[in-house]
Amino acid sequence: MNLVAQNSALVMVMHRSRNRPTGFSPRYYASTAVLLVEVIKLLASLALTTHDTWRNRRGARPSELAIAVFQSVFAPDGWKLIVPAALYTLQNSLVYVAVSNLDAVTFQVTYQLKILTTVIFSIVLLGRSVTRRQWLALVMLTAGVAAVQVSGLVGSHDGLPRMASLSFWAEMASSSGACRGLAAVLAASVISGLTCVYFEKLVKDSLASVSLWTRNVQLSFFSLFPALFVGVLWQDGAAIQRDGFFVGYDVLVWTTVGLQALGGLVVAVCIAYADNVAKNFAASLSIVVSYVATAVFIGTPMSSQVSYCRCYDCHRRHVPF
Repeated sequence: MNLVAQNSALVMVMHRSRNRPTGFSPRYYASTAVLLVEVIKLLASLALTTHDTWRNRRGARPSELAIAVFQSVFAPDGWKLIVPAALYTLQNSLVYVAVSNLDAVTFQVTYQLKILTTVIFSIVLLGRSVTRRQWLALVMLTAGVAAVQVSGLVGSHDGLPRMASLSFWAEMASSSGACRGLAAVLAASVISGLTCVYFEKLVKDSLASVSLWTRNVQLSFFSLFPALFVGVLWQDGAAIQRDGFFVGYDVLVWTTVGLQALGGLVVAVCIAYADNVAKNFAASLSIVVSYVATAVFIGTPMSSQVSYCRCYDCHRRHVPF
């Protein structure tokens, strides 16, 4: 339930922070938020690692405690976290792109395709078997995603004739934030499945000798480098130098960063003591919670059709498909 609440709150808050009008002031840069999330996760995981080390070495001097933590974090097998760290950073950046260009419910529903990718990678990398009930749930989820994507199209008076025309597909391919957001969330789903299964394998193979929080420290530490050099410096370096690192930051943005960092810690616990498939199915409940909460707190009408994207980054409203 903690994961459901965190996912629901994160999507609504992040969507609001990325799509609300900002007037003439620039919007905060997603690359800075991704970096701050990793810094917060690193500090929190380092504190928990230090606490676990102190509990196992009561009476140790602070210098001995610091050396023990350093040796555990920078163990010889720590390099195994480099690849998932880079992929997690890329996934977080893609999530910001998707949320900026899709409404909250469409993002939530489409992002649940990570359940399918997680199952596939679990079978390939972990040799895990999938029950018939789980396969049925996956099929129903995929059908739900397809229904959400075409519901707005079919609901319009000329939807089906437009679907059959070549000009419609050319128009959709050449437009907009909606296609960009959909591509981003699909890519994030694939990356999520791969990195979660790989991280689960590393954690469970070494849980007897390396603590969960030590692995999380390693993951966050290696994630800092792509987040800083690729995101902050290379992607948005000129704009950040002009506007400032914390441009556009307010309570809502800091809440988004905090919720995303908290989600990383909660997910780590779920991976270590359950599995990724169970974690993703639990997170799917947040679709319903997000849908109801969006209608109650943001005022989006509840209907069978998905609302079209209101992308203020593009300074226009996209035409519903």
